[in-house]
Amino acid sequence: MHHVVMNPYLPLWEYIPDAEPRVFGDRLYVYGSHDYSGGEQGFCPGDYMVWSAPLNDLGDWRCDGAAYKRTDAPDMKGEKDGLFAPDVVQGTDGRYYLYYNTKYSASCGVAVSDRPQGPFSFYGSVRCADGKVYEQEKMFDPGVLVDEDGRVFLYIGFVPPADYPYPIPTTGYSSVLELEPDMLTIKGSSKMLLPGSEKAKGTPFEGHGFYEASSPRKINGRYVLVYSSEQSHELCYAVSNRPDEGFVYEGILVSNADIGLNGNPCPVMPYGNTHGGLVQLHGDWYIFYHRQTHGVESSRQGCAEKLPIRPDGLFGQAEITSCGLNDGALPAEGRYNACYCCHLTSPAMKNGRLSARGNLREQEPHIFEEPVGTEETDALHYIANITDGTVAGYKYFDLSPAKTLTLRLRGSGAVSVKVILDSPAGAAVSERTAELKGEWSEWTLPLEETGVHALYIRFELEGRMEFESFSFGSYVDGINENGIMLGGMRDEAERRKNDE
Repeated sequence: MHHVVMNPYLPLWEYIPDAEPRVFGDRLYVYGSHDYSGGEQGFCPGDYMVWSAPLNDLGDWRCDGAAYKRTDAPDMKGEKDGLFAPDVVQGTDGRYYLYYNTKYSASCGVAVSDRPQGPFSFYGSVRCADGKVYEQEKMFDPGVLVDEDGRVFLYIGFVPPADYPYPIPTTGYSSVLELEPDMLTIKGSSKMLLPGSEKAKGTPFEGHGFYEASSPRKINGRYVLVYSSEQSHELCYAVSNRPDEGFVYEGILVSNADIGLNGNPCPVMPYGNTHGGLVQLHGDWYIFYHRQTHGVESSRQGCAEKLPIRPDGLFGQAEITSCGLNDGALPAEGRYNACYCCHLTSPAMKNGRLSARGNLREQEPHIFEEPVGTEETDALHYIANITDGTVAGYKYFDLSPAKTLTLRLRGSGAVSVKVILDSPAGAAVSERTAELKGEWSEWTLPLEETGVHALYIRFELEGRMEFESFSFGSYVDGINENGIMLGGMRDEAERRKNDE
């Protein structure tokens, strides 16, 4: 059985941002930090959880438990400390090395395992030749490259904007250090690499200077360094013929709000920071990144997109979609959770990017998780706080087999729903007004379209409501004059039983 895979690619109850994708053997592994639903604990409060999927079925994800716990890290400083974005590479000795930095430490911790999924055990902190732990700069967001000749390079850096609220010592550049074959000891000295926002002025990096999230790869004999720019919602990249100097800015790989795509200036999703890396799968290159949920910056989920190739052979900017790793349009069959949207806009969204220092949950529509049991997986996911003019969009569906679209909604009062294809500003191909009465209910619209399309659903109402899922049907029989599918009004218990 081949599984359909979507964005986010992990279960909706899992929050693994800052993903570094790595292929080891016949599996794709994702190494990231660990947020929680709601984001009240801030960035990266959880243990490192390693997820993987077989290369022949990228929808069949598996987690083997905590690969490296907070309690395993001797450099953690109290309950409010966090395990920030990690990276994992295979050393020349065949073992797997996990590099990480914590919230309150300058040093870079290293853990090791005989297996790519861990568990990892603390190995040491990156150190100088004299054995002293290297703390001359904050070794933020470490990214590691093991070259074909066995040389090891560690890329680090955090260059905040001038108005950053906390004092951070910085050279204004990211850094690179070469490591000895022990994967721990610095060989030579740190070298400045990519310019931050101030140093980037007057250079090709201007407007896209280095901020954080170094992620190196070697592709076709050239060194490619992915990073989060001063814009923070975008991942950019630079290319060089050498691993430690001469990097040239080449453009944007992805924005988690599609800003900059084909000149687009407006966010198509609630947005904040992002972090990720490159991986080649079945001959195509993908960029991994993350999105925000819960109206706050610090409750993030991993996504991935196939990269377009420019005429010069380098990467263009990817469009954010709902299908991501699926390598093609999603089938218009069965039920899909509303939280797989790649477009969520509303006239209520007037505050720009999200922040970890306050949430906009009461002001804006957002992806939300409602606990319904004692286990982490016992949760209901839906788009919450939908107000008049909210549009939820999904790219892309092959609508050929579908004849109906059934929405699962909760709210009170009259709601008008319009189904629009290809552009959120387009004309409705189907619409219906219904009265919601406070409980989850389902009602159905005809959908007489074929081919591959972006699917947008526009809501018009006076109050607020929630949108849990939509499903496609193959028959139009059984829809009454009010647009209600006969037998379609189901309570939660019956819905779950039928879905199973």
